[in-house]
Amino acid sequence: MNLKCVCVTITGVLALIPSIFLFIFLFAFQGAKPDTPCAGQWGPVTYYQRGNLTSSQENTFDAVVTGTVLNGKNPGIDVSVLKDGGVVLFHDKSMARMTGIDKDIKDVTTEEALSTPILQVIDGYQYSSTNSIPEIEPVIHAICNADETIGINFDTKAEGAVDAGVSALKTSNCTDTSDNTIWASPYPGVVKLLKKRLKDAGLDNRIAMYMPSGEYSFLGLKFFLKTRLLQAAFAPGSSIIELHKTVHDAEPELIQSWVDDGWCIGIWGITPDEMSAYTADVYILDEAPVFPNFVESGLGKDGEPKKTVYEDNSLLAYHILIGAAVFLLIASSVLFFVAVKIRKYAKRTPESENEDDSAERIKEDEDQDNNDLDYKEDRV
Repeated sequence: MNLKCVCVTITGVLALIPSIFLFIFLFAFQGAKPDTPCAGQWGPVTYYQRGNLTSSQENTFDAVVTGTVLNGKNPGIDVSVLKDGGVVLFHDKSMARMTGIDKDIKDVTTEEALSTPILQVIDGYQYSSTNSIPEIEPVIHAICNADETIGINFDTKAEGAVDAGVSALKTSNCTDTSDNTIWASPYPGVVKLLKKRLKDAGLDNRIAMYMPSGEYSFLGLKFFLKTRLLQAAFAPGSSIIELHKTVHDAEPELIQSWVDDGWCIGIWGITPDEMSAYTADVYILDEAPVFPNFVESGLGKDGEPKKTVYEDNSLLAYHILIGAAVFLLIASSVLFFVAVKIRKYAKRTPESENEDDSAERIKEDEDQDNNDLDYKEDRV
């Protein structure tokens, strides 16, 4: 084959492959269904995030068991893994806000974590006493000993925390938890591992993937709400999508499309008084004091206090990628057309070109002879 034809064909293939990939990437999962049927078949269930913070510091035994479970409410707990594989209830990546120690929770051992007291003043709010970081197993067993029908929301921060959390639930008195206990994480790897470990343990709890705004670089949260890539391609196994109230306020139609396809919907960032303003299957409530150092009431987190804002709400990146896919498809079509033309002309071999030249010379000679004959006749 002609070298030029080969080069053009290869270039066409190189344009076609990313075009196909982009079309699949953008459109193939937009109608993705949940791992198990959910919408209209389950819930609503209410969880109190990190326990009852009006009574004690977040994620402590007192806040989760005494302040929440013993008052007949379902707790939501944050499950983090330590340097030596120990698993504790802790929300932040850094220990600074809760303990004053400037170290990441993943970099401390179990002994260090359990011996480090939680501060008496958190986010500017004064508690009556200090407290301690609890390990997961005794907390789960205490919850289920108090009420075996209670629901728990396991907000799992790392893959290393999955096995301990599943084991704690499996060995507790909460023998039938599928209707009110869920697992949640924003990380695709954790969601996939949860699906496997729960199945291995014979548990059928639903899994939620929560999607914080501002976490998705230039693509934006709305891009992933539109394409459903995280749930369908990178983290299969979830049945619930959880979003902050600011997203619920801004995207009712987009969220409804998930409901129409069978997904359960969760909402966080609301207080008990705000529940009636929203329709959801999972309510994750902030029962907390008004922290003086925060710009709005709610729960604290790493870094400087700031209001949660849904800013990555543009589909610009989505439309740019569609445009790129169309351009590459057209470019590949043009290149294939050019390759066909080159191949067609390349079929004209040197022998055929020589034959054409000979025929042309013969015709020229015949024309010249005819002209000479005409000239002679004119002379006669």
